[in-house]
Amino acid sequence: MAEGGDWEGDSVASTAKEQKDINSAISAFMSNCDDHQLLQLTRFYRDRLEQAIEECVEGVSLMVMSTDHFTGQECHRVTELAETGKQAAGSKLLLNLVMEKGSGAQRLMWESLVKIRHTQPKLSRILKEILAQGKDQLAYKDTVGQGLSEVPTHLKGK
Repeated sequence: MAEGGDWEGDSVASTAKEQKDINSAISAFMSNCDDHQLLQLTRFYRDRLEQAIEECVEGVSLMVMSTDHFTGQECHRVTELAETGKQAAGSKLLLNLVMEKGSGAQRLMWESLVKIRHTQPKLSRILKEILAQGKDQLAYKDTVGQGLSEVPTHLKGK
């Protein structure tokens, strides 16, 4: 029986260590991304991010908006939406504001998301996917994104 107890303890310790390692790896990956790469990630994952942070939009907004990037009024608008049961609208507004504010705000948002990912399974899956795909995904997303923004002439209306 003692062996079983020790095994469980090791399992819990391994899980905590594994979580810490994943957090470190994700943080390192995000730190090594330049502004353009963070913009690509934000654009590519935007819809999924909106859904992932709906449940915690108030917390994310407080983390992100407690800096000089955002005004108190902007933070209040996001919080007010969440408090009135409109988390999806709050999440969408938060991402709109982050995108408007530029690379510093985007970097701050990603850092905040890494900090809270362990409490949000959808967010954790997104971050693990980003980490698993690595920097190669950014070049691919850049190519795909450019192709998607151009409408072929045969599809354009007359």
